[in-house]
Amino acid sequence: MKKIAGLLFILTGALSLFAFQMNPKAPSKTIDRGKIVYNNYCLSCHMPNGEGVPRMTPSLSKSKYVLGQKPNLIEIILLGSEALANEPNRTFKNLMAPLDNLTDLEIADALNYVRNSFGNKTTFIYSKEVKSVRLKVGI
Repeated sequence: MKKIAGLLFILTGALSLFAFQMNPKAPSKTIDRGKIVYNNYCLSCHMPNGEGVPRMTPSLSKSKYVLGQKPNLIEIILLGSEALANEPNRTFKNLMAPLDNLTDLEIADALNYVRNSFGNKTTFIYSKEVKSVRLKVGI
């Protein structure tokens, strides 16, 4: 009986791992949706290549904000450039409007696109993380 239970445990684990590996579309779906959100809301300032406009709009490529702590990046989207009001080295002239009108999923998708495009490669953000930050900042 113990052998059967052990075998079932191993088989269940192997099937779970196989199913996870066979679903590579989950991350690509968030990135595909995020590209649409980026194109609609971010592209005009941050440009198609994510490089921004020198001295006007920051680059998203290898940005300390994009690759940094997820809650800080989510706050920037929810609050706009107001989230960076106390940043001493801020030199960009364009102000970013808050995008708190977007859903938690749209924000997560857009950030996943940005965090995994333009030379960036990092962990994913989930809509529940956006929801948590949204509650924290009172939006």
